[in-house]
Formats: sequence, C-alpha cells, structure tokens
Amino acid sequence: MADRRPPQFRTAVSGLKWPAMPARHAAHTMALLYQLEHSQWLPEKELERLQFRQIQLLLRHAFKTVPYYRERQEAWGIDLERTITPETLRRHIPILTRPEIQDLGDALVSEEVPDSHGARGEVFTSGSTGRPIKVVKNELSETFWNALTVRDHLWHRDPNLRLASIRPLAGDMASYPDGKLIDNWGGMMAHALATGPSGLLNIGTRIEDQVEWLQRFDPAYILTYPGNIQAIAIYCERHKVRFPNLVQVHTISDLLRPEVRTICRGVLDVPVIDAYSSAEVGYIALQCPTSENLHIQSESVYVEVLDENGNDCQVGEVGEVVITPLHNLLMPLLRYAIGDYAEVGHCDCGRTLPVLSRIMGRTRSMVRLPNGDEFYVSFQDLLTGYDMIRQFQVVRRGPEALEMKLIVTRELDDAEAGQLTKILQQRFRHPFAVSFSYHDEIPRSAGGKFEDYKDESALA
Repeated sequence: MADRRPPQFRTAVSGLKWPAMPARHAAHTMALLYQLEHSQWLPEKELERLQFRQIQLLLRHAFKTVPYYRERQEAWGIDLERTITPETLRRHIPILTRPEIQDLGDALVSEEVPDSHGARGEVFTSGSTGRPIKVVKNELSETFWNALTVRDHLWHRDPNLRLASIRPLAGDMASYPDGKLIDNWGGMMAHALATGPSGLLNIGTRIEDQVEWLQRFDPAYILTYPGNIQAIAIYCERHKVRFPNLVQVHTISDLLRPEVRTICRGVLDVPVIDAYSSAEVGYIALQCPTSENLHIQSESVYVEVLDENGNDCQVGEVGEVVITPLHNLLMPLLRYAIGDYAEVGHCDCGRTLPVLSRIMGRTRSMVRLPNGDEFYVSFQDLLTGYDMIRQFQVVRRGPEALEMKLIVTRELDDAEAGQLTKILQQRFRHPFAVSFSYHDEIPRSAGGKFEDYKDESALA
C-alpha cells in the first residue's frame, strides 16, 4: 500500500479546494487524528503518563458526580491528590462486571457532564454473551470513534477504492438485490476524506445472494463479520467464484478465527484485517499495518490483561481483558471486565501502542463439566492439520455428549475423526462422546454472527 495516493481531505468552504477546510465536526476528528499520528510512536512511559493523566481526571469526575463511585471512594481508599498509577487501579478499584452494570443502571450515570461533550445517547450490546447491557454515551465518545475509524482506514486502505459493507441494518434497509449504493464510504469518511463509492447490504441476505451482489458491485474491500466472510468464501470455493479486484477483507464485531484468515488467503487470495471493538467501550485494538498483531488504542482506552490472580499477563500469556474507557464521563466504566480473553503480544513495527497477538474468545464459550468445574474452552488452532474443514460449530447435546457440526471439502476418515475426538476431549477436559455431522450451512444467530460453541444441554 506504500504507493497509494495520499488521502484527499473534504472541504466545507465554498470556493476552496486546496488546502481543504473541513466542517466543524470533521475538524475535531482531524485534530484528533493529527495527534494520533504522533502518539502511536511515543515512548512507552510517556504514553502511560498521558493515559493516567486522563484517568486521574476521570476518577475525580466519577467520585464527584457518579453515585456508585461517590459512595465507594472512601472505602476504596483512593487519594486523588497523589499520582494515580496502574498499581492504584489494581489495588483499590474492583473489577466491574456485566451483571453489575445491568443491576446498577443509572447509579453509574454522571449527574453532571460538561456541555461541550455533546448530546447523550444510548447503545446496547448485542447480548452474544447472554446478557445485553445498556451504556450511555455522548458525542465526545462518537468523535473518538470517528478518529479511530479514520486511523484504521489510513493504516490499511486506499480511500479512493470501492468498499462493500455487509452488516446488520435496520428493517429493509439495503436489502437484496440492490442494497444501498452511495458515492462515499459513509460516516465520518463522508465528511473528512474524499473516497470512492461504497455499497451496503444487509447481513441477513442469503450467502449466494451476497456473492452475486458482490460480483456486481466489484469492491476492493469487503467489510463484514468473520463468520459471514467465511461462509462467502466457502460458497466461492464450491462454485469457483472470484472477485478480480478484491484487495482485502476487513472483519469486525466478532471473534476472528485462524481458519477465516486461511480460507480468505486460499480462496479469495486476499489478507484479512481485523478490528477489536465493542458497543459499550468503542475501539479496543486495531490490526497493525505490517503484521497480524493488534495494537491497543491507548489514546481511547486503558486495557489490562490479567491472569487468574489479577496480575498483568506477560508476552505470550492469556488473560481476561479489563477495560477503562478514558473519555466517557457520562457513564464511566472503571475496570470493566468485557468478557473476553486475549494473549499479550509484541510487535516490531516501531509503534509503542501495547499489543495483543490474538483475541482468544468470549465467556460464552465457558463450559461447565458434570462435576461442576467451569473453565474457558479455547478453539484457537483447533483445525491445525484439518484443512478439509471450512467451518465448525461444537454443540453440547447433553451432560456427556458433544456434536461437532462441520462444513468440509471432504468427510473425515475414521483416523481423522478419532484424532479430532481426542483433541476435543482434551480441550473440554472430559471424555465426552463426540459425534460429527456434515452440513451445507451452519445457521447464524439473529444478529448475523456465527457461534463456535453452543450449550443446549440441561446444564446450560
């Protein structure tokens, strides 16, 4: 991408093309983007110092104006006259869970927020972990989302090319066969940068119809959920469909499994660029421009990856992801356990933004054994050596039984099925009876996502 044309900024002033002068809200985004271009290279200690300067301000505001935190400041023993450090957070502030956010409701909402933070609005999680939650935000949070969206595009894409977006859309919006075609990439990109056209299609569209629509639109980039592009690639492999001008797949909103990268490289002949975000906290990490590592967006969130004893994980270790959004003063979420697990990584690109080498999954994949033990099952690298498997879903059918639903290029032979059974029993730490079934398609959830594990037993 080094030889692509530089981005062209949109102007809001009549009679002025160059240099461009953006509209007010776009100017705020561009001002943040300018700082982001510099902060990604800051020394690690300076980056942490700036983060905790913002966290100290956030704590002052929370303890003064948010009922839940105000009632606990004395018990937590936090002295705001002293410098706040990572150790301060770990030692004094307990982790906030999803059920607690649900139960606390307005007790987490500030009674006084600066007018300059803009109008408030509500966002809801998808509920993929089983308990949807409501978070209140304002326009300031949206501005940071916009700036990081532009950062992601500039790290990875030529805005002059064509972008296809297949995602959940309300009602009949962007329905097949036409979808919705616009002359820009939408959102802040419509106001900040000159772009090529984009097309929208509802993710509820049948896979064969998605493929036909993509052939007509002929994009350079496809933005969609990991499971959806996996299904598209499976269809393309079976029917020998190619997208001649496709450059990249951009995945959002759900866990990206290694086999999705594999099939996109093998069948679509393009790489996958991932983004790690959530409705309640915004962007968490973006894929590095030079590798598959994910860089934590430290200008917007403070992220801890903690082991079972609550200590920071080191490179190569997997732990629970705990997040403190830095700028939502309307509903501060201090040390929020989002329900994900991740592996801490290292990157040689020169950026000092902390690194996650992979997102391991969510607590919806927690398993309860007949003896009462509970633990997280990792499906990472499960399919190593099983190139014939294009997609899978493990279903708990009863206290002692698992079914593995498969989409394959050929069925497993007895030896392969036996070995995969042993692997599943090791991952699940129990001698489950394992059966295999073969399918043309694995149904998606109502939100358009694919679940790698479902518990339909009486123990769920």
